[in-house]
Amino acid sequence: MRNHYEVLGLSMHATQEAIRRRYRELVRQYHPDVNPSPQAQEHFLRIQEAYQVLSDPERRKHYDALLRLRQGEPPSARYSQPRAPKPQPSRTPPSSTPADELRRLILQAERAFLQGRMQDALYWAKQATRLAPRHPKGHEIIGDVYRTQGHYDAALNAYTYAIQLDPHNPELQRKWDAMIERTQSKPASTPSPVLRHLPVLKLPPEWKLYAAQSLGWGAVLFLLSLAYTVPGTPLWMGWSLHLGAYLGLAGFLTGFLMAVSRWVAPIADAFPWRRGSGQISAGGALVGLSALCFPLAVLLYTLLALTQGGLSRSVARVFSVGGALTLGFALLYPYDWLYTTLFGGNLLFLALLGGWYLADNLRLSA
Repeated sequence: MRNHYEVLGLSMHATQEAIRRRYRELVRQYHPDVNPSPQAQEHFLRIQEAYQVLSDPERRKHYDALLRLRQGEPPSARYSQPRAPKPQPSRTPPSSTPADELRRLILQAERAFLQGRMQDALYWAKQATRLAPRHPKGHEIIGDVYRTQGHYDAALNAYTYAIQLDPHNPELQRKWDAMIERTQSKPASTPSPVLRHLPVLKLPPEWKLYAAQSLGWGAVLFLLSLAYTVPGTPLWMGWSLHLGAYLGLAGFLTGFLMAVSRWVAPIADAFPWRRGSGQISAGGALVGLSALCFPLAVLLYTLLALTQGGLSRSVARVFSVGGALTLGFALLYPYDWLYTTLFGGNLLFLALLGGWYLADNLRLSA
C-alpha cells in the first residue's frame, strides 16, 4: 500500500506549501462532484487522509519516523548516536540483532502513540530504553506520552534525559522549553504607576485573577439558579429555550474558567487528534460521542482509563465537572429531570470545549 507521500506524489522533503498546493490540485481532479468513478472516490479518501497527517507538523514528524523505521532506517538522522563504533561482523542473523529489536520497539511505540494507545506506547518506549538506555528516541516518546496525559513534571524529566543524549536536536529543545515554561509559574507583574499611589488597592497580583474567577463561577451558579427560578416554557422533551441557553452559557464559562485557571492542559494535548492506520483517534471518538450522548462518552472514557491508562487527567476533570453541572441542572429544572440528565450534557460539554478552546487561543496570543 502506498504511503501518504506517494498518494500525493511528493517526496518526504516537500514543504508545507508544496503539500497544500498539491492537495488542492488533486482535490480538483478527484473530488466526487467532478469525477464520479468509484476509483476516484477511493483515491479522494486517501488524499484526504494523507493531507490530514502531512499538514500537521507534529503528526507528520511521527509519520516520517514510522516510514523510516519501516524502511529499515533510524527514525531520523538526529537520533543516531554520535561517534558510534562500526558494527563488528557477527554470525547472529540480522533479524535478531539488538539494532533490529530496538527499531521494532520504537516502531511499536510510535504506532501506539499515533493511535492514541498511550499505555501501550509507554510500555514499548520503556522497553526500548531498557534495551538501549543511551538512545534518545525512547525517552522522547515517553515524554510525549506524559505530556499528552498532562504529567508535565514526568515529561520534563524524560525530555531532559533525551536532550542530554541528543543536545543538537531542535525538536527536542522545543519540547523541553515548552515543558519548562509550563512547569514554572509566571513572574508577578509590576503594579502600574496609578496603583502605586493607592495603598488601599495594593493587593497581590494573583488576587485579580482570583476575583475574576470568583465572578465567573458566581455566574455559573447564577445560571443554575435561573434554571429553577426562571425555567421558561417547555417546548420539546420537556426542554425550554431558557434551559438550552443556561446549559450553553454555563458550559462555555466553565470551560473558559478551567483553562484560564490551568486546571486543564491545552485542549490539543488533552485530546490527541492524531490518526494512525486510518483509525479515528480516541480523542475524536470521545468528542463525537459526547455530541450524541454525554453519559456514553463518560462510560467510554472510563473504559479507556481502565484498559489503556486513560487519555489525561484534564479529560477526567472536564468530564467530572461537566457531569456535575448536568446533574445540577437536572435536579433544579422543574419539568423533566430525566431528559436533562441524559441529553443536557451533550450541549453543555460541547460548549465547555468551546470555552476551553477560546481560552487556549487567548493565552497563546497574549
